[in-house]
Amino acid sequence: MNLGAMIALGVDPVALETELRKLPYHGWSLQFTTDQRQGISGTRCDVQLESAHTHTHEKPETHHHHHRHYSEIRDAIQNSALSEAVKCDAIACFHALAVAEGAVHGIEPEAVHFHEVGAIDSIVDMVGAAICWDLLGVERIICSTLELGGGTVKCAHGRMPVPAPATARLLEGLPFSAGATNKETTTPTGAAILVGKGCAFNVPCNGLQIKTGIGIGQRDDPNLANAVYVSLIDEDSQTSHFKQDSVIELAANIDDMTAEAISYLCQQLHSVGALDVWQTAATFKKGRLGCVVHALTKADQLSRVEQVFFTCSRTLGVRRHAWQRSILERAQQTLETPWGPVRVKTADSHAGEARHKFEHDDCARIATELGLGLEAVYQKLESLFNQNG
Repeated sequence: MNLGAMIALGVDPVALETELRKLPYHGWSLQFTTDQRQGISGTRCDVQLESAHTHTHEKPETHHHHHRHYSEIRDAIQNSALSEAVKCDAIACFHALAVAEGAVHGIEPEAVHFHEVGAIDSIVDMVGAAICWDLLGVERIICSTLELGGGTVKCAHGRMPVPAPATARLLEGLPFSAGATNKETTTPTGAAILVGKGCAFNVPCNGLQIKTGIGIGQRDDPNLANAVYVSLIDEDSQTSHFKQDSVIELAANIDDMTAEAISYLCQQLHSVGALDVWQTAATFKKGRLGCVVHALTKADQLSRVEQVFFTCSRTLGVRRHAWQRSILERAQQTLETPWGPVRVKTADSHAGEARHKFEHDDCARIATELGLGLEAVYQKLESLFNQNG
């Protein structure tokens, strides 16, 4: 499925097979066709195995019974004429799988011998993935949550529940879902391809989408389309001029605190690094009036901001939601005035409109000293700011 998706992304199948021929394995060929699963059309890749001896120096591979040690596969890749980048990625994928298999069987990775993944089609899958990354110039991979499937799977050690033990080891600490179907949907090979390349899961991605592709699997599952969707993204070609980042919104329902106590809570949230704090009026159960206190924070300040909710309020729970946002690049300058320095935040909207905002505390100080309202102070500052360009 992965190789089919890579061809759909633009990898030349001839170039892929030419590179794969640099491995010391024979008796195979690649076939690419267009196929559908549940109305989704994509590229299907099949590894065709020869049934006759076409090479006198090596017998054709058999799909289920030819086993190889990790060290043998690693050495074959390392001693080939493949590029160093391909060797590095391919060996990393096999090493990730060897570590997982070794943990399952209680042996060192060097002593692991592969069953299904030692067959030529799986070697083609994993080394082929590394070749495609190199041909496409892929620097990193990101992925949504993996679906593992369900039921059981037959392997060299008998029938086992899904996920297979090696798959479970590979995905330790990574997000997954399960039960969408009663078939295996993430194999050890597929998991090793992602883990070996250092795939990041559920992380922000911004850039220009170059192309998309769909790889089609062999099995036709009525419960889940057997397809993988991939996108090639140029992260250096931003479609937006705005800065992109991630923030987390924390919120708690408050209906048993005084206005003074809520005000203090908000002050404390600001003091520990909350980017913004606000309240929304609400009506809770039994008609009780109250408010929802919200705090916006970056991930590195999350625990501190959350702790303030539990320390300075009576809430028993705090909700959280992650947001992606676009923000203008900001700068701060100082405006010298007859009433002392005033801090000014400036930003460029990239549409020919420069924006600025005077620091409230400085404006309030001047208003108090002159006995004026804030609006009158803003007007005076605007005049001075415009004069200074």
